[in-house]
Amino acid sequence: MEELISKCWQINKAFQIGVQALDEEMKTIIHIADDNEPLMVIESRKSMLGEIQKELVQANKGSFCYQTDTFQLSYLAVPINKDKRYAGMVVVGPFLNERVSDHMIWNVIKQNNLENNWLKKLETYYKSLPLLAQSYLAIGDLVVNIVMNPYVKAQIIASKHSSEKYRLDVEPNDYDQSGVEIKKRYEAEKKLLHYIENGDKENAMKAMLDHHTGDFLYRVPGNPLRARKNITFSGNTMYRIAAGNGGVEPQYLHAISEKFALNIESAVTMSELNKIDVSMIDEYCEAVKNFAIKGYSSVVKKALMYINLHFHESINLQTVADVIGFNRTYLAKKFKSEMNLSVIDYIQRKRIDEAKFLIELGRLSTTEVGLQVGFSSYNYFCKVFKEITGMTASEYKRNKQVELEAHA
Repeated sequence: MEELISKCWQINKAFQIGVQALDEEMKTIIHIADDNEPLMVIESRKSMLGEIQKELVQANKGSFCYQTDTFQLSYLAVPINKDKRYAGMVVVGPFLNERVSDHMIWNVIKQNNLENNWLKKLETYYKSLPLLAQSYLAIGDLVVNIVMNPYVKAQIIASKHSSEKYRLDVEPNDYDQSGVEIKKRYEAEKKLLHYIENGDKENAMKAMLDHHTGDFLYRVPGNPLRARKNITFSGNTMYRIAAGNGGVEPQYLHAISEKFALNIESAVTMSELNKIDVSMIDEYCEAVKNFAIKGYSSVVKKALMYINLHFHESINLQTVADVIGFNRTYLAKKFKSEMNLSVIDYIQRKRIDEAKFLIELGRLSTTEVGLQVGFSSYNYFCKVFKEITGMTASEYKRNKQVELEAHA
């Protein structure tokens, strides 16, 4: 028993994750977990443990069970065997297999019939959990070996080699030659963040051109694309903070920031990153303009936030009204009065704006773009695209390619 408990602590410390050991009668031997687990999550896990036990009793030696519940919480379970007989299990989790996003949390809320006010509580809880993604397979393999093999207490041997104190290799006078350029760049950065904070897109775009001078690609030798991505990630963080100072709510900022973080990481060319730079400034400025400066009513702000996060899904006026908790007729009237657009028109414009961005990135066909931004058919996407932009999606793509070639 003491060895099993030691192994559970070993797993917990190694992976910073919850661990529970249960005997064959489902009685808890040890449970290492944070005390911030919502009661409904605990109840969900309890109901799932019986199913996991059935799988493990029949499993081959060296197997582990992987299961995800309706809260998108994942668990690994490894059998405890005594004399080739099932004697209990070690359950590792919960952990996440996808990044936390409002889209994910809304799905959890709907699936479990929770009130909308659970959004913030669940976000806080999910952010306290480890994100394992596909590494859960390797961790499962390690946990099997830890549980099955005898526990050996390791000893640490400290190295006796002395270490030199950290010393700066660059002295202040090394900056004399380029000091003026550096000062200009940081002044431009201040202006750029100021304009984003105020939702001033036109001046922010001008300031971006001044700010993006200088070549920092040397910071990751031999990998200029990674260096450029790192710079773009920094920009995403700064713009998010500036928009937050401009009055944009944290949950919406989180969604924008996460979307661009994924776009940046998946980019494969410098030109893609240039387009992402422009799109980030555009969207953060729009967020400030929509949620702070204009001072929309509470109902319209809630509708805007939900639409901006979920326009790629199958949503309409009734969907938005149900989610934000307002009467459909009242929402339609207030939205039209304050936005000079119907809810459906606004949804379509958001979809087309995103479609233009994806077309410019050039990684998807126009058919794939239409489906990705929320249209149920390619023909309908083409119809709406032409109504809003005055040209077809294919024409827009050709025009952008001509512009790129002209600037090449």
